[in-house]
Amino acid sequence: MHIISRRILVIFGFAILLSVAGLALAQTPPPASNAAVTSGQDQQTPTGKFIQDLGNRAIGVVTDKNLTSAQRSAQYDALLREAFDLPTIGHFVLGRAWSTATPQQQQEYMKLFEDSVVKIYGDRLSFYSGESFHVKNVRQESEKDSVVTSEIDHPGGEQPTRVDWRVRQDNGKLAIVDVSVEGVSQSVTQRDEYTAILQRNNGNIDALLNLMRERLQKPASPKSSAAQ
Repeated sequence: MHIISRRILVIFGFAILLSVAGLALAQTPPPASNAAVTSGQDQQTPTGKFIQDLGNRAIGVVTDKNLTSAQRSAQYDALLREAFDLPTIGHFVLGRAWSTATPQQQQEYMKLFEDSVVKIYGDRLSFYSGESFHVKNVRQESEKDSVVTSEIDHPGGEQPTRVDWRVRQDNGKLAIVDVSVEGVSQSVTQRDEYTAILQRNNGNIDALLNLMRERLQKPASPKSSAAQ
């Protein structure tokens, strides 16, 4: 995995944290001091409220001092799997190779992919350091998809980071299918990486699966080692 700066890890990790809270919108607790906020008509749209409430509850999980590290990770795992449409993302990320994979390879890949997403961003929990965010606007892109634009505000007055959330409504349920940070799609980035791995291995899907297994077995890097 590429070594990147701590600030980038914070941005990506916090972006995911803001989008992994539970979906019981009617039971959302009162906003905390650094909770997500929206204003105007965007607050009234289903997708705008969805992201706002996700942010409020996700920050609550991260900052709850009564939770042990294991409890926090377990709650994060459950919330992430609920809020993201991981099967749709995983299928997209594998690209054309999905159609050439056997049913057994498809099944193993999807499990490894979901576990990898949970591990990668679960490892980022320790990077949270008081960032907050606010929803800027919501735009409808298709019958099912909307994009919610938000900004992450960093402690110390650094320039805010733009984060776009692609939210899909399917069978009455909202779920996130992509996150773009400063215009960079995480789904497309991951797809490009997997495509490059497959190309280096002559399209051998087992080589990709082996690499995914190896990454899952590696312990999380210490927080200090991410700084550059």
